[in-house]
Amino acid sequence: MTITRYQLPKKIMILCAWGEKRMNLSISGLRQSSFFTSQVEWLVNGRSNALVLAWKYQDLTQLNGDSAASSECLLVLRKAIVRAVELEGFSGVLVLHDADTLAYSAAAMSFLLSGLPAAIVFTGGLLPVDADESDVWENITGALMLLIEGVADGVYLYFHGEMLTPLRSTKIKTSGRHPFVEHDVVACQRDISYLPDHISYRTPMESARVGVVPLYPGLDSSFLDGMLVSGVQALVLEHEGSEWVIDEGSGLVESLRNASLKGIVVVAISRCAGRSPHRVGDNIRDAGVVSAGYITREAVLGKLYVLLGVRLKPNQIREFIEH
Repeated sequence: MTITRYQLPKKIMILCAWGEKRMNLSISGLRQSSFFTSQVEWLVNGRSNALVLAWKYQDLTQLNGDSAASSECLLVLRKAIVRAVELEGFSGVLVLHDADTLAYSAAAMSFLLSGLPAAIVFTGGLLPVDADESDVWENITGALMLLIEGVADGVYLYFHGEMLTPLRSTKIKTSGRHPFVEHDVVACQRDISYLPDHISYRTPMESARVGVVPLYPGLDSSFLDGMLVSGVQALVLEHEGSEWVIDEGSGLVESLRNASLKGIVVVAISRCAGRSPHRVGDNIRDAGVVSAGYITREAVLGKLYVLLGVRLKPNQIREFIEH
């Protein structure tokens, strides 16, 4: 992605969103060491054109449970970032995060922090900091330097020298170089970032429950029914292709219709980038299913968390998903 340079931030918050066990970074131990402090001080003050910048480390210990990237944890992280910017005056926030769910949190924060006047950069590591080929310091160093040099307000994902757009990024591997990829923008793709005008980083939010089901040959309606009675407020159906059509006699259409009647928002996405508009069959659309087009799972989950979190009505959510 193209990086726009802006005035240098005056204060940088280093925010550890998940503990060392989840992150594989051992940051909790590093922050106590003179090595960690000296490294950050050297980066922040020694390579910033003689401009002395303040920095602070914070560990969100309440996020160390097993519900990483759940809507509840995302709201805690959102609150911490907003507090750092609005109350403590930080204009740049570096979020150290578990690599497995990093893309999910970064995408969700792109919606949850809409309009926040600060640059937020997510990064992490694939290998522990004490491993021979650890990528921890490479990522921390690169992300910090971007914040020091100044980037436009917004949410970013930084890994292995690349700055990625979270709403188009996903993780494709667990080892090697460049585990995250940014998908190309296609002409038929909907405006992923589109939200109601009244929603911003200050808008009160509630947690939301969203399920994801991959579509595969032989998917039985009873399996789908089990997901729909689990308490989810929205369901994302993933398939591979530019068009999703199912036979009326499969029972799936009736299950989807019943879900819509109960107020559950059902969204279809395609995991394969296409050059033609994505569509669902007429019987599926009539059952209340909307197409979000070529959008990543990470992005559609983040958008649903926000639309559900502000308690929009199902028909309003469908409108903003299909925009």
